[in-house]
Amino acid sequence: MTDDDTSTDDTTGLLAYGQLSVWRVLANWPVERWPETYLSAVVPVPADCPLDRVVRAFGTLCDRHESLRTLFTDGPQGPRQRVLPAGARPPGVAVVECPGADAELAEARGRLLAGEPFDREREFSHRFAVVTEAGRPAHAVLVLDHLLADGFALDRLRSELAALLGADVPDGHRWLAETPAQPRQLAAAQRSEENRRRREAVVRHWRRLLDTLPAELFPVPDDAGHRPGRIEAVLRSPGARSSLARAGERLGILPQGVMLAVNSVATAAVTGSTRVVHTLQSSNRFSAPWRTAVTSMNQFAVLPLDLDRTPDSFAEYARYVQGSSLRAYQLASYDIDVVNALVREERGITLGFDHFFNFMATDVTAAPPPDPGAAPAAPRVETTRPNRQIGPRFDVKVWGGPDMPVVVRADPRLIDQPRLNALLGWFDEELGRLATDGATGVTAALHRCTAAIGG
Repeated sequence: MTDDDTSTDDTTGLLAYGQLSVWRVLANWPVERWPETYLSAVVPVPADCPLDRVVRAFGTLCDRHESLRTLFTDGPQGPRQRVLPAGARPPGVAVVECPGADAELAEARGRLLAGEPFDREREFSHRFAVVTEAGRPAHAVLVLDHLLADGFALDRLRSELAALLGADVPDGHRWLAETPAQPRQLAAAQRSEENRRRREAVVRHWRRLLDTLPAELFPVPDDAGHRPGRIEAVLRSPGARSSLARAGERLGILPQGVMLAVNSVATAAVTGSTRVVHTLQSSNRFSAPWRTAVTSMNQFAVLPLDLDRTPDSFAEYARYVQGSSLRAYQLASYDIDVVNALVREERGITLGFDHFFNFMATDVTAAPPPDPGAAPAAPRVETTRPNRQIGPRFDVKVWGGPDMPVVVRADPRLIDQPRLNALLGWFDEELGRLATDGATGVTAALHRCTAAIGG
């Protein structure tokens, strides 16, 4: 390891980059709000699986994955992780008797388990439970600190646990046959001499961002997201989902690229600027053996776009956006402390991020065949209650499912509720237009969006 780490305990080491990013984000949050970021999963227990096998399965997960037997400390040299030997501290497993123990009740139990912050220095940052009915295990419940796992890692743990319980889960059995990579190994590799050129390339990337983007545009001050007050609305539209798939096929790019291009137009209309800087979320799971590690690897990727300096043809623009986003993802594995120091040196502020876009509708892959006898379901725009009153001032999430929910949370000082609802109506209409109109342009789309929200 090239970084100075004075610890002589080989079970103690630096945090991997994704872990460190989570640590720094939550350092600005009140501790009582940390549970908002916790992840949970419910795994059905096969009928012939006894309670002791479920408890042993949780122990096996902990033996296999260092994240689940790690304590975290902070000090003058920054945060550290200390891994306890396998079996040194068997995991606690709560057993909860619950008549009518279906998945919904098990999920409710998971929410209760996630209600209290973890004491990362003294306890493992996870909670396990078995929900029973008449003494028989019905569901296994996992709750994890985001430091331990991201969405992919949670899926791996869920699959491995199901396989250990006797379920027919091919991914789980395949992963159980592997020796998993561990977060401490990843942290060492990221800071190794072999990775020096990549680290230097990332620093050059951030310097270019600071050199080429005006201070009022990027980065936003970190405290910008801490002024309370957020509104939210959601678009549910099977038609928009179908239109997005058709637009992707027609334009020859991924649905995510189409949606990101549409979202950049919306962001320009909302902010009143044709120069926008998006924050994307990169999984950073691009290379073996780290691709399947149980840890938190997600980090923010910065994507600047200038609608006045890109092709006006929406087809060309969407291809440009997709290519630019892929390059941004490739540079999204970084030491957040190094980047923060650079931003303070160049801008005199603490780094903040805004204009988030997260596309999780990975099931939108191809346009379904038309059904001439079926009436299209009408789109619905609903005002919803946000679960957070701070955070990004403009945050767009696209979820999977038959009606592809598009959830937008915003600062009402940026856009009020009626205009936000109108914006989601524009999303639905614009996707429908892109599915069939090969001649539409970015400027025209921006004018339509601005008119829709009354700008």
